[in-house]
Amino acid sequence: MKFDWSSYLEVAETLYNEVISTSNQANSASINEAKIRSCISRAYYSAFCLTRNYLRDFEGYTNLRTLKVGVHTYVITELLGSKERDFIKLGQTLERLRLLRVEVDYEDYIAPNLLISKAKQAIKDAKNVVQLLEKFTER
Repeated sequence: MKFDWSSYLEVAETLYNEVISTSNQANSASINEAKIRSCISRAYYSAFCLTRNYLRDFEGYTNLRTLKVGVHTYVITELLGSKERDFIKLGQTLERLRLLRVEVDYEDYIAPNLLISKAKQAIKDAKNVVQLLEKFTER
């Protein structure tokens, strides 16, 4: 069975909601930070993999079936270099999400109040990617 990459976005939303809910105060700050960092990461991977699969399955980027090294940069660069405005917007959104993902996956310290707002933006951006991809497939 083929994995549904939008499930990662659902996981991201679940993690985010767990952290911001008032009933979640029992968790340690470290666990909540891990959830928010994971939320951002899952939002990015949902958006990225859905986009990669769209390009591969609908736009003829058959090289994406086997490309493993540099695939994130390749997808974003292709979108940013497009003549189509919505593809450029998609590339910009993915690039912003990727930078966030890299930050939360590698930086030791990020102010907790910034993490919450970054997670909220990551979820919003990932949802925008999904909407754009749905728009493309309706053509």
